[in-house]
Amino acid sequence: MVTLVESIDINAPFERLLNWADNFEEEFVRWSPLHLECQLFNNGINKGDRVRFYEIVMGMDYDVSGSIIESDFCDDHFKVSFESDKKTAVITFEGKRTETGCRFTHTESFGMQTPVIGPIMNFLIFKVLFRKKANWDLIRDDMRLDNLYLQRILTVGEFPKRIPLEEVKRHSPGELIEKLGG
Repeated sequence: MVTLVESIDINAPFERLLNWADNFEEEFVRWSPLHLECQLFNNGINKGDRVRFYEIVMGMDYDVSGSIIESDFCDDHFKVSFESDKKTAVITFEGKRTETGCRFTHTESFGMQTPVIGPIMNFLIFKVLFRKKANWDLIRDDMRLDNLYLQRILTVGEFPKRIPLEEVKRHSPGELIEKLGG
């Protein structure tokens, strides 16, 4: 199993981050020009709800459906975890209130968790079958880019400009991070 974690401190009220999470279906596509679709099949992000994310990173489609497996919200913290239908990916978004604003943590875990067969299957999945999509540096850069975009959205209300689809297929998250100065 491979787990990638990216956090960012944001100098904005936690309530803005919470509002962003509460409106996730609309906000997902506005969040990044690489994000193309988000569907909340049950109209929410509650445990058991069905979700679909679709984005393109460097010409690779990441079109994933699954279910919310954890959804906890309180006055100073939230955590929402999504598991893919194939049970090979868990994506977690977590927000916390801090003294200066809030912290957003984006975690993505990939691979089978089964003790004996998991490592063998993970090798086949990541090194043989889907080697191109299992580019951990590219995925980490995409997560960092998402965090930088979210910071701008919450601090200055600036959403990234949409990129034409043919360009989306060519842009790397690293190039977009450089343009942002992050």
